[in-house]
Amino acid sequence: MDRIKFGAMLKLLADAWTDREYALVASQFAEDVFYSDPRNYTFRDRQSLLAFFSDDDGLPQSCTFHNWIFDEEQQLGVAELTYVGTYRYHGTVWIEVRNGQIVSWREYQHISDKDWDEFWQR
Repeated sequence: MDRIKFGAMLKLLADAWTDREYALVASQFAEDVFYSDPRNYTFRDRQSLLAFFSDDDGLPQSCTFHNWIFDEEQQLGVAELTYVGTYRYHGTVWIEVRNGQIVSWREYQHISDKDWDEFWQR
């Protein structure tokens, strides 16, 4: 994957999460994905991940990637994001890609009622 394709994948994820198209989101992850917030949950397969995404309390969803970089040689990207659903989260995710799919997603996030700029006191 190159930098342009990585950016396109992030846009697809953000749009699909916002539109609650969870099957499309899940299809971007490998069958044996490692998806984790180390303090709250860990998933090791796409089906469990789809169930996690789908459990959205019936609330509108929103995902915004604010900044991101991608190292083509390592097939490793990092992004800052805001996700709004049951809660508003601001955080960072480390994304490892293999064969065009996400094989590892490690997120670190904080719950906050503040928007992105307020959160960072910008």
